[in-house]
Amino acid sequence: MFELRLQTYWSDADSAHIVFYANYFRFVEQAEEELFRAKGVDRVAVLKENHIWMSHIETFSKFIRPIPIGAAIRVLLHPQLKGEETVRYDFQFLEDATDEKIAEGYVTVACIDTINFKTAPIPEAIREAIIAAIP
Repeated sequence: MFELRLQTYWSDADSAHIVFYANYFRFVEQAEEELFRAKGVDRVAVLKENHIWMSHIETFSKFIRPIPIGAAIRVLLHPQLKGEETVRYDFQFLEDATDEKIAEGYVTVACIDTINFKTAPIPEAIREAIIAAIP
């Protein structure tokens, strides 16, 4: 499991003064990026070196309550390797001060070869960082 604490800002919100729903997935992407950074992996460099992308191929979210502007939240990622080419990140959003669940869901990510646009094995450096985050 990997956890990232985030502060929400005016720019994250919509006209109702709550975090716009699409930003939840941006926060999940940010937590994914920080998971690799915490393990010393420069994900962008590894992707370029291996001529691959890590593409989101499936997403789901259940929104339990809105996040107001300025709230501190935590994003919890629970990675699960699904074969050689795919990883699924189950996620939860918690209100930082109370641990109240705000949202939950998952993102499935596939490793894609940038030359032929077909799935490819996840590079070892990325795979090891994911495995390190599995309890």
